[in-house]
Amino acid sequence: MSRPNALLLAFLVSLATPAFSAEPARGTTNAPLAAAPDPREDVDPATGLARSTVVRPLTDVPPVRDAPRPAQAARAHIALILPTASAALGRLAEAVRLGFAAAAEAAGKDALPVVMTSIDNEAAALPGACAAAQAAGAAIVVAGITRDGAAALARSDCARRPVLSLNDAQAGAPDLPAGLYTVSLSLESEARQVALLALESAGNLAVVISSGSPLSTRVEEAFEREWSHDAGQVAARIVFTGGPDDAPLIRERLAGVRADMVFMALDQPEARMVRPYISGMLPLYATSMSVNPRAEAVVNVDLQGLRYVEMPWFVQPDHPAVMVYPQPRNMSVEEERLYAFGIDAFRIAVELTRPERHFPIDGVTGKLTLEGARFNRALTPAEVDGGRVIPLRAP
Repeated sequence: MSRPNALLLAFLVSLATPAFSAEPARGTTNAPLAAAPDPREDVDPATGLARSTVVRPLTDVPPVRDAPRPAQAARAHIALILPTASAALGRLAEAVRLGFAAAAEAAGKDALPVVMTSIDNEAAALPGACAAAQAAGAAIVVAGITRDGAAALARSDCARRPVLSLNDAQAGAPDLPAGLYTVSLSLESEARQVALLALESAGNLAVVISSGSPLSTRVEEAFEREWSHDAGQVAARIVFTGGPDDAPLIRERLAGVRADMVFMALDQPEARMVRPYISGMLPLYATSMSVNPRAEAVVNVDLQGLRYVEMPWFVQPDHPAVMVYPQPRNMSVEEERLYAFGIDAFRIAVELTRPERHFPIDGVTGKLTLEGARFNRALTPAEVDGGRVIPLRAP
């Protein structure tokens, strides 16, 4: 490369301002400065570039780029703090980051830049990282994908300024600290929506099937609270242990119960084992924990007729909000849910920084409505038909 072309390349690079950057470097030193080297000795005559120049390949995934200079870091930005350095949560947090990055890219150059901070433990490191981000000029901090992280944010001084928590440490609590907003992928919220959906079309006598696991119990309890609140009754509760001889017993238990519908608080393998033993005459409902919308039809065929609520991301690919963003590659369905969640988290954060906020948001994870300080997600009613997940057809 000639010397003039090298200078032009350096000038163009200096104009690029990343919209999604890494945490600003910390720390100063009082050590004396070394004498500046002769710039002519630092230039490689073969390329016309400085010998210290590092050339990195481009990738098709939005990277976490180098931190802005201190003068830039003080400018208003969106701070995203995620446990991408955690051995247990790293992949899930990275899925959120990629979705956030995709939304930032789609928002264009006029949107607030995003500064990413990677931590390894939300409970211990998050309050300090949040305070540092606010001191660096963050207009809003987005963090707390675990309940421990959300609790740490709620207890910290960070909540005195705008913070969006990606989980809810105080589920059901009426109040949150001033400045703290929450949004989450709550299965309990899905269970409540399913209860309302079933009451509209399936009568008021329900059989509930659960596995007894902590998550199954939480989903079951959320469904029953909403079901009972709206005049539904639980005709029977059945615990499925997962044993090979346990599934056929479901049919016998159901035969002696008068019911209008069945609700399953089961994971995907358990739901596929139990479904064949539930009469096709009984409407069957569940949450997204029971369904993999990306599975092949031959996998989901046993779930025929199952009704639940799902993200528009999976069941409405032609939805205007969904079409804007690239589909991720090489992700599990759980990671893809978090990718979509990252997209909506960015959109919420942008709206919260505006003087005039406009809600609800037609999001890729549902219709997002702000009620108090919490964002509720209204999902799309869906059903399994021929092994495929599709929007629920009107009766």
